[in-house]
Amino acid sequence: MHSIVENAKEMVIMIQGKIIKFHRELQGLKQSELGLGICSKTHVSKIERGLTEVSQDTIEVLSKRLRIEMDAEIDTYLRVDLLLKDWHESIILKLNAKAENIKQQLEGIVLLQIPDFYRSNTLILTRYYLLIGESTLAETLIKEMDSWQNLTPYDQNMLLHIKGEFCLNYQKEYSEAISYLKKINLTYYNNPEYYYHLSIAYHCMDSRVLAYYYANKALHFFTKAHSFTRIIETEMLMLIQVEQEEQFDEKDSGYPRLIEMADDLGLDDQKAKLLHNYAYQQFRYGYYDKAVENYRKALKIIEPSNSQYLVSLEGYLNASTKLGLTSDTELLRLANEGISLATKLMDTMFKHYFQLHIYKIQNQKEQYYHYLETEVYPYFKQMGYALAAETYEIKLFDHYMEKEEMDLANKYALPILEKYRKNNELV
Repeated sequence: MHSIVENAKEMVIMIQGKIIKFHRELQGLKQSELGLGICSKTHVSKIERGLTEVSQDTIEVLSKRLRIEMDAEIDTYLRVDLLLKDWHESIILKLNAKAENIKQQLEGIVLLQIPDFYRSNTLILTRYYLLIGESTLAETLIKEMDSWQNLTPYDQNMLLHIKGEFCLNYQKEYSEAISYLKKINLTYYNNPEYYYHLSIAYHCMDSRVLAYYYANKALHFFTKAHSFTRIIETEMLMLIQVEQEEQFDEKDSGYPRLIEMADDLGLDDQKAKLLHNYAYQQFRYGYYDKAVENYRKALKIIEPSNSQYLVSLEGYLNASTKLGLTSDTELLRLANEGISLATKLMDTMFKHYFQLHIYKIQNQKEQYYHYLETEVYPYFKQMGYALAAETYEIKLFDHYMEKEEMDLANKYALPILEKYRKNNELV
């Protein structure tokens, strides 16, 4: 067994070799050219692979020829290694300011191009872009990484996590996201954070039991990490699953506690999401005045450039319409604001939602159902949004029943009947 000293010595020899090889290739030198008058090509090769212990004098001479200071290079190597680990952790825990600071520290460090670091840096940079919403930059790097060969098990699993997160948050391909995330092996990738993304994906697929199960697993991880940001987000996700199953009771709701917690910690993003979800629950159970109030509070926190603003704006418009105290002129203004923002953010789903609102406000019933049937419903079916598609099937069924057009009514009843026929376990 090697002692700690021997292990440290071997590590230094390996790092020295990697640094020499990196700078030699960076300067376009052959091994024979670097070793000329110092040592043989074979000896240089062994040094670069960390296969031989070499005198400090030889290292100094080789370093001089490469115009580098070896001790400084080793210090930089070790610093980069620690910074990359710290960077990934800050992204996992959503410490955005810290993540940005570390990114700036890493910029311009030449050793980031060393094979040891290049792939790690690219993977973490992609996760950083996903964190801050730079989906185009993230997609470019994902395409690059798809061409990589001989990935380590860790890198392979991290890439699965990245692809799953990208599919989930930016492509809205929930089944595909689940497919990527379920392939992750924690034996090689010690990051249970992915359970949270798996939970979100199942939530979007209306699989509440599985959503709760994976959220609970994520919560254990975030609690151990003392990440209040992620704890709040995960508890909120679990709360959504429970409150969809149970009768809503204002006084027993978990939202006020989480909202207060987010407020105390200065977590505006999380507070806005909590206010939105609380408003949604109040809306579902007919507390339209309270829903309007909480949607309004959420909108005051969120920047219009944030996609979350669209979600809360649509909720606010919906609740205001149901409450019946807002003029049609103001409702139309809100709907047109929504369409404008959705267009800027290239959000097709909310463009559809706000256009439906416009038809409804203007009492354009035929236009409403024509648009619903030809544009909205096919979109949700294509995207795999099962719950939304089912809701619109019921709307179209009711519409055609009212018109006594039975063939068309049956067309939209059939998918729902098939669903329940498959799930029927009675004798």
